[in-house]
This record gives sequence, C-alpha cells and structure tokens, in this order.
Amino acid sequence: MVKRISFIPALSSLLTFLSSIIIAPTDKPLQVNDIVYVHASSSLTLRKTASKDGAKITSVPANGAPLTVVSLPEPGSSYTAETIGSFAVKGGWVAVKTRDGQEGYLFDGYLSRYKPLQRDNMDGSVSLMDTFYRTISPVKGKRTTLPATNGTIERYQYLYADGARFEEQYYEGGATQLLELPKEKFTMQEVLVLFRTAWFGKEKTKGTYDAAKQQLTIDSDGGYSQLIIQPKGNRWSLKFSTAD
Repeated sequence: MVKRISFIPALSSLLTFLSSIIIAPTDKPLQVNDIVYVHASSSLTLRKTASKDGAKITSVPANGAPLTVVSLPEPGSSYTAETIGSFAVKGGWVAVKTRDGQEGYLFDGYLSRYKPLQRDNMDGSVSLMDTFYRTISPVKGKRTTLPATNGTIERYQYLYADGARFEEQYYEGGATQLLELPKEKFTMQEVLVLFRTAWFGKEKTKGTYDAAKQQLTIDSDGGYSQLIIQPKGNRWSLKFSTAD
C-alpha cells in the first residue's frame, strides 16, 4: 500500500512563519546600520554633539533621503522635543551618516525606518493614507464597497496584510479617511510622527491632548484639515478629515 504523505502541517508551519514576518512589529528600537528617514514638517538639525545645544553641522530635510545609523543614544538619556498638552514627543540623540557622508547627531523621535510619503509625486486622485500605508504593509484582497451611512455618498475599505484597515468616506463638501492600526506595531508617538507629516505635509499645525481619552487632535492652521488619534481596543484609531 502506498503511504500518503501529508503536507498540511508543513504548509501550516510555513504560513505561520511567513505571517510572523509580515505582521511582526518593525518599529523595534533602532540598531546600528539601520536605514532611517526624517518625518517632520521641516528639516532637522544635524549636530556635532548629542545635545540640542550641539553645534550645527547642517540641516537634514524631510525629503526621503536615507540616513544610516552609526551609533545609538546613551542608555537612559532622554530629550523632550515637543509637547501637546501633557503628551510629549521624547527620544534620544542618535549618530547618523547622511547620503553625502556627513556624520552627526539627530533627535531620533522624528526618525523611522519607514519612508515618508512623497506628496509631490501624487496627482490628487488617490487617497493619501491608503497610499502611505501601502509602503508599510501590502494590501490584502481587493477594494470592498461599504453601505452608505450617515450621509455618505460613497464608502469603501481596504485591508492590509498586517491587520490594519483603511476606510474612505465621501460626503457633500468633504471626505473622511479612517485608518485602524495594530497597536502592537506602533507606539502613539510613532503614530503621531508618521501620520501627521503624511497628512499635513509641511503645513503648520496645532494640537490638543485629552489625557482622559488618550486622544490627540491635530488641526491645520487654516482649520480645513484635522487628524484625531486615539486607542480603540487593541488598535490605534486614526480619523483624517478635510473640507472643501
């Protein structure tokens, strides 16, 4: 009798392994030789020493140019670069090398392994947040149309391989983009830094923080665009709104 060999356990193990690669958090602490990018509305100052008072070497623009991590911050060192109410953007000073070979220290709170959204290359007919998140995780499946609700003209969603979900809602006179992110993949600071820049670009913003709700609200200076970030179970809930 011919003995049948089952490949199901092996296949299952392979799929589990591949899934762990896809959805494993990538914003773990930086390591030497990592390639990182600036996520800020303006440039960061590359300094000779690991301090906000260090002599300026040059300005590093938020243009998607790669930086190589040379050394990590001193253990226990911490610098607060920004506060929104009681919410603080903190980090250390990491030594980096620029593409043209200059070395110095940058505040790492505005650095990420993810590339920033290249807004200048977009034609305005695509969704900002869906476009950006596809650089973080691939789409899983096809676009799904959702039933209209609460005055929407059109609703649809995309799911991503890491478990994130994107929804776009169109209204008369505006649109809303919703993004739900796996909480284990990002800290709230990372969410703020990545998506504030992706959404507002170089536009000046102002923000508030509701500590009781753990809710960050970021508004454009012109008042036409808004980003709200808050926890929702095991996810981060992001709401991007704009008015015509």
